[in-house]
Amino acid sequence: MSKCAVITGAASGIGAASVRHLVAAGYHVLGVDLATGTSRDSVEFVQGNAAANETWDQVEAALKRRAWKPSALIFAAAYLAVGNVTTLDDEHWERTFEVNLFGLIRPLRRLLPGMIARGGGSIVTVGSIDSYMAEQGLISYCASKGAILQFTKALAMDHARQGIRANCVCPGVTDTPFFRRHLDTARDPKKFLSVREQRNPLGRLLDPEEIATTIAFLVSDAASGITGAQIVVDAGLTAGFDFRTGDDGS
Repeated sequence: MSKCAVITGAASGIGAASVRHLVAAGYHVLGVDLATGTSRDSVEFVQGNAAANETWDQVEAALKRRAWKPSALIFAAAYLAVGNVTTLDDEHWERTFEVNLFGLIRPLRRLLPGMIARGGGSIVTVGSIDSYMAEQGLISYCASKGAILQFTKALAMDHARQGIRANCVCPGVTDTPFFRRHLDTARDPKKFLSVREQRNPLGRLLDPEEIATTIAFLVSDAASGITGAQIVVDAGLTAGFDFRTGDDGS
């Protein structure tokens, strides 16, 4: 029987790279995104808000039409607002948690029972290094990503005996359209980019493909013993508290 994965945020960045990797691994993929994607034999796209119940009505209808039964769920959709607790209004806070957290809760209510009934499957959430470390000016994003990490761990505990594995990938700065939009909010985008490249021990941003390969591994049978884990892919950023970029140690 063909494998099927549902991926949110599937039209760009980490989500789009995950679509490519899962298709290459033999999956049928149903992608969800606000942006449009190209459907083909092995890929179906549903355009809509990943946190909206109406979107998941469409997803369930598409899965039924294709006779696809998901064994992997990947949640890569995200929202980010720049500001602090005094400058971000309720609308931004609500939008952040609506997309970043309820974008997991609502689809899992729909799709998890079927996965359990079919013997289990794998869930991968996309957190961030901001799931456990703070970043200035991104208080709502950090709070939501911290919630995603703990949500994933609790999900893994609740459903392990039902054949469900749940893990959280925590990327560092990754060169996606999402990051580029954030970059555009900086006072000096060129300097902002350079600092973020150079503070990584690898000396560069991550490529979405590097995150997608980790996601593909986690949904595969090769990761059968891994659940409730946070997998950090951050170009070495959080390995230590100090990194000297100069060859002379400065």
